[in-house]
Amino acid sequence: MTGYVLAAVLLGALIHASWNALIKAQDDKFTAAALVAIGAAMVSLPIVAWLPAPAPAAWPYIVASSIIHVGYFALVGFAYRTADLGVAYPLTRGSAPPLTALLAFLIVGEALGFNQWLAIVVIAAGIIALSTDAIMRGGLTGPTALAAFANAGVIVFYTLVDGLGARAAGNSLAYVTWMHVGTAILLVALFLAIRGRRFLTDMRANAVFGLGAGGLALTSYAIALWAMTLAPIGLVAALRETSVLFAAILGTIFFGESFGIKRWIALVLIVAGIVALRIG
Repeated sequence: MTGYVLAAVLLGALIHASWNALIKAQDDKFTAAALVAIGAAMVSLPIVAWLPAPAPAAWPYIVASSIIHVGYFALVGFAYRTADLGVAYPLTRGSAPPLTALLAFLIVGEALGFNQWLAIVVIAAGIIALSTDAIMRGGLTGPTALAAFANAGVIVFYTLVDGLGARAAGNSLAYVTWMHVGTAILLVALFLAIRGRRFLTDMRANAVFGLGAGGLALTSYAIALWAMTLAPIGLVAALRETSVLFAAILGTIFFGESFGIKRWIALVLIVAGIVALRIG
């Protein structure tokens, strides 16, 4: 992984943590998560109109990813209803990278060196360690833990699907914008069925939030998929999840969540993993 790809993925990680923090700050987390997806689609529409359509081989991936992302945004909304940003976010993101790298090896044949596997494991350990303070204080309920780990599984699947889809598309930006449009269509249909006109009212009242946070979500994921066309999927997935470090910092600054010694240890692990990744 080259230095500029590494730097771009870290920037994408910061952006990803930022839109998750924005969801956490909203009263209705379910609606906020849906609005992020819809906002990303609205920002995507001019890009979709401007870029050539993805290659035909990419369309099955786009359809599959759109369906998977509906589950992802629903689980994000649920997890943030009952847990701190610094708890749900690390558990969700931290448990995914090792499995993603393993499946990328088994399915795609992306072989990694010892230093690269070491980096993935160390980064994942540091990510999960970020939530241990809150867990030990009883800050995690059973349903929230279940939602977090279920979403980790969802992340593994969409990461693999999108990594392969972006390569098949011939243009990662065209792929990610069409995927967001597909996800938004499904989410709008789902929320209209559940909430009816009330959801339309919420959309109008929170249009600025949706467009702003959705633009961040689109930018973050576009960077990740672009990186996956240049570097192994497992490495990009692991490095992208350093967003939990930024989430922990944002949680401390904006939500008053503690940043104790265990989180500093986790920070050291994540940085060590990034160094190992660069060396590898």
